[in-house]
Amino acid sequence: MDSELSAERILPATFVRGMTFAHEGYRGHNGYGGELAGLSLDSLKRLNVNAVAIVPYTFMRGMEPIDTLPIPEHYGAENDSAVLVSIRQARARGMQVMLKPQIWIRGSWPGEIDFSGPDAWDRFFLAYQRWIGHYADMAQSEQVEALCIGTELVHATLQYPERWRAIIRELRSRYDGKLTYAANWGEEFENLSFWEDLDIIGLNSYYPLADHTEPDDAELMAGARRWITVADRIGQENDRPVWLTEVGYRSVATAWMNPHAEAGDRASSLDHQARCYAALANAVRASDRVTGMFVWKWPSYLGHQEDRAGREVGFVPGGKPAGLILRELYRQPAQ
Repeated sequence: MDSELSAERILPATFVRGMTFAHEGYRGHNGYGGELAGLSLDSLKRLNVNAVAIVPYTFMRGMEPIDTLPIPEHYGAENDSAVLVSIRQARARGMQVMLKPQIWIRGSWPGEIDFSGPDAWDRFFLAYQRWIGHYADMAQSEQVEALCIGTELVHATLQYPERWRAIIRELRSRYDGKLTYAANWGEEFENLSFWEDLDIIGLNSYYPLADHTEPDDAELMAGARRWITVADRIGQENDRPVWLTEVGYRSVATAWMNPHAEAGDRASSLDHQARCYAALANAVRASDRVTGMFVWKWPSYLGHQEDRAGREVGFVPGGKPAGLILRELYRQPAQ
């Protein structure tokens, strides 16, 4: 499909028009389950969003071997009560939910989790299976549409696929919804070996769209098409649909070069963010396998700093030209 035709294509009604609904208030009233979260969910309707990823975090202090992954219990955290309220708030608004538990590591990211010996890995996988099983039970009890079983655990997935197959078998005995895994763009996504055990192929896509500072729009669209073509190929090879379980661009200069990176000293640029979204929309419309996406991100509290002083360089697309592009991409076909 050429770019002109894809620009006119309306996504099918079954396309999952998602947003990551991020717990960004830690005083209780402004995070998951808080009185302001419902207002934030209401605002997503203006972007034609019909699904949210709800992301409860567990925490690791570092890369030492572990025996447990804690489930937060304190007030203001993503505790079970808060997560359940946000699931129900989303469902009450007619939204689908993907429950997407993740590991947060001080000073690092999940792709760096690696242990030196099999004993440490055994301890990790035992802890992980207990932890993700807890959320499988929650997803089942709430009849959540999808459960993401892991996010960007590069070493764990590429080195130990059979451990993941065992986890998937266990989860299927507890949860009868759709299972996916959110693979990091590049090496992990392109080399994961257990996609056929899941229902949906998940991609956290922060592929660069161009490698220099002054690409034209055609080059940005070609860059987005390149990685969408990779996703389509993997979906075809495994006979599975693909979801962009995380995708987004900051409103900073040259956002297309390293979409995952911090803003750093880059200047604010609503135009550069919008151009990235235009390239993304063009590629998604042209895809043969992508049937859903979850944009990073939307805060649980609209008064969060990303909607004030920090929003000029943040990922949140609302109130920016990128939001208008997303709203048009997510437009529902006429009945």
